[in-house]
Amino acid sequence: MLSVIISFLTWLYLSAVRCVFRLLWLPAGPTKFLLPPIDDPALVQSACTLALWIRQRKRSAESIVEAFRRRVEAVNPIINAVVDERFEAALREAREVDQRLDACTQEEREETGRAQPLLGVPFTAKENVLVKGLSCTHGLVLRRGMKAERDAEVVCRLREAGAIPLAVTNVPELGMWIESINPLYGRTANPYDVSRTPGGSSGGEGALLASCGTPLSIGTDLIGSIRIPSFYCGTFGHKPTSGWVSLDGCRCLPYKNYINRKITVAGPMCRSVGDLVVFLESMAPRAAGLAARVADTDIGALKICRWVDGLDSPWCRRTEKSLREALHAAHQHLQNSFGATTCRFQWPMDMVHAVDIWLNKLAGENKDEPSLLTDMKNRKGTVNLLEEWLRWVCGRGRHSFTLLTVSTSLKYFYKKFLNPRFDWRNAQKKMLEILGQNGVLLMPVMPEVAPFHGEPQCFWKDMNFTAIASATELPSTSVPLGLSKEGLPLGLQIMTTPGNDHLSLAVAAALEDKFGGWISPSPITI
Repeated sequence: MLSVIISFLTWLYLSAVRCVFRLLWLPAGPTKFLLPPIDDPALVQSACTLALWIRQRKRSAESIVEAFRRRVEAVNPIINAVVDERFEAALREAREVDQRLDACTQEEREETGRAQPLLGVPFTAKENVLVKGLSCTHGLVLRRGMKAERDAEVVCRLREAGAIPLAVTNVPELGMWIESINPLYGRTANPYDVSRTPGGSSGGEGALLASCGTPLSIGTDLIGSIRIPSFYCGTFGHKPTSGWVSLDGCRCLPYKNYINRKITVAGPMCRSVGDLVVFLESMAPRAAGLAARVADTDIGALKICRWVDGLDSPWCRRTEKSLREALHAAHQHLQNSFGATTCRFQWPMDMVHAVDIWLNKLAGENKDEPSLLTDMKNRKGTVNLLEEWLRWVCGRGRHSFTLLTVSTSLKYFYKKFLNPRFDWRNAQKKMLEILGQNGVLLMPVMPEVAPFHGEPQCFWKDMNFTAIASATELPSTSVPLGLSKEGLPLGLQIMTTPGNDHLSLAVAAALEDKFGGWISPSPITI
């Protein structure tokens, strides 16, 4: 009986929150379909297709970079995703690519394509990923005007593959939330509905990618920072096996052991599964041969576990109906079309504590690192939380409400997460035992479609779905599954065991073929 009462009160609270935010946005007028039409065919092509066009000289690299430059300038006043750019340098590098290819024979161009599969294709990165000469503030007012002095290793590797950095995009302050807003650059909007969040912390990338302002995006994922924006913005995103992609240069503030972290990964966000694979092969030496492994995967031989409805806890939100229906459709397609063995997933733990398990792992990996309160001061002292809260209340805050809330929670409850009952190793062992070497798990990314700006601050348990994969080091692919009746992206994530990224990517490719993948948030007039 108590469980029923708690479930009802949780539903009542969340319904009231939704009504309040819906009413708050009523005076704003139309919030959907505000992006200008797409008028250049290059903007909707995959990165692989663009690279092929450039090698075959169907389009010049300069014209493609110019097309994305114009698109960024058209959509950014609406979505506020790009915070710094290098357009002129990118165009200059594209012209150099064209000159090089024009001097080659067809055979030489084909050989170049094997060595540099992304030659001439532009890409963007979230602002905490270092791109030499571009902003690296992480949304901190105290870092205003600071520029990266070098490229992150992942940026270097993409450059080696021939890709051209174009811009960096907005993130939440210190990357510590699932909405991309900070006191320095403001708030990024969802391209499908500007009253909704694009997610975080790679929300700028998600919004720009969905808007066709970039064909390739670099994200990082701590508790869902690739998967949540990909889901909210209707694109593909992949959280790779921990350690596959170097974290060197993927944080503005240095940490002693950051590049060895397992809870954080860097990875790709794209508009097709094929691009995810090529991008990963370019970024990660351990992903060599990934495309062949994806192509050779027999989906019918996989064990497909599914979880749709919720987390078996009255304290957690039940997955909304449109997402449940999309998940059921994906499960049925895999079962009927491929003859895959399917089963209902039984959680091996009380999933109301998934975020606590994630915090247990975070606490262990951060034990010898500077505190969040020190980071908020840009490593020049420690923030006085009482002072910062008083400044915020008086309208003179230097930090976002969310970061103040997170930092306060961690300060006073940090020791709780070292409790052995939240030990992430136990959770990992159980998840690996269930999935084995040929299993994948279909589950929501979040229990609802993209919420209104500010709404996620009212309920923190929604991150349990993504937290469990991060805590247990499971690779996971976010896949779009069409649009809801409100015109917002639907989707799911596919988890698998470490080193078996090809399994989740193969299933993602099958679902892309069936459900169509990314859907443009603006008219296409080409």
